[in-house]
Amino acid sequence: MIELPHLAPGAAALANGPNHTRIRAIRSDRWVGFDRARRVLRHLDALCDHPPTTRPPGLAIYGHSGMGKTMLVEKFKRDHPPTINHSTGVESMPVLAITLTSRPTERRIYGQLLMAMGASINERLTLMELEIRTVLLLKSNNVRVLVFDEVHNLLAGTPREQRVILQLLRYLSNEIKASLVCLGVSEARDAIAGDTQLARRLDQFVLPRWKADEEFQELVTAILRSLPLRLPSGLSSQSLRHLSRLGDGITARVFEILNELAIEAIKDGIERITDESIGCWRPALEKEAAFA
Repeated sequence: MIELPHLAPGAAALANGPNHTRIRAIRSDRWVGFDRARRVLRHLDALCDHPPTTRPPGLAIYGHSGMGKTMLVEKFKRDHPPTINHSTGVESMPVLAITLTSRPTERRIYGQLLMAMGASINERLTLMELEIRTVLLLKSNNVRVLVFDEVHNLLAGTPREQRVILQLLRYLSNEIKASLVCLGVSEARDAIAGDTQLARRLDQFVLPRWKADEEFQELVTAILRSLPLRLPSGLSSQSLRHLSRLGDGITARVFEILNELAIEAIKDGIERITDESIGCWRPALEKEAAFA
């Protein structure tokens, strides 16, 4: 097997495989570590390790759609999976995450939490019965961190409805002595501000759009190391600036562009991403229009 020091171990293991396997791997979701993401994960890990308290600390993560908030939560969940104590048979679920639907209600949130814990839902239960069942299961599952994604969906409700849900989130955190993590676009900050007590206990972490700087270069380098190409892809500072503009500073878009270029490099036999390929890249719809 040829050594490929320009690749991360997982990508290097794939690089000598057939093209269709490599292309499938590129199109699949994968975790790519970079400094900004690692900082958030360290904060999340600290919340998971925090001892139970009556006013547990929390975190609010804000950023444009596509900046990687949900990706961070998925990685956090994988790092803290459910476990079973085989001597007692008790299951622990350190991290429980749900996504708030449009105009969430108390019943819907309780239902989502129960489903996330694998519990059945009886629609005939009263709201109080749902609350009691949910809290008991959260406690018995030893949930340490409650994650609520798409918190900005609260804004679809009336001010009163928003207050009810925010009070519910705070109540759950207090009752099971677990940390809250709230994620959303920048408007989520306005939603959370509706409950002063909740807002005060949430540290804020903003994921700004990328600029063509050293931090962006680190992101691109990490992505390139995750792509199973057999030759190293050295990009100039001009290409990095161009890539930042093409991706509009959005993490998911930068991934998409580099994934597309990597697949083209495999199909064409070039096996690397070049300054020229970055300069010639166009969205797929524009390419189709050009050949129409």
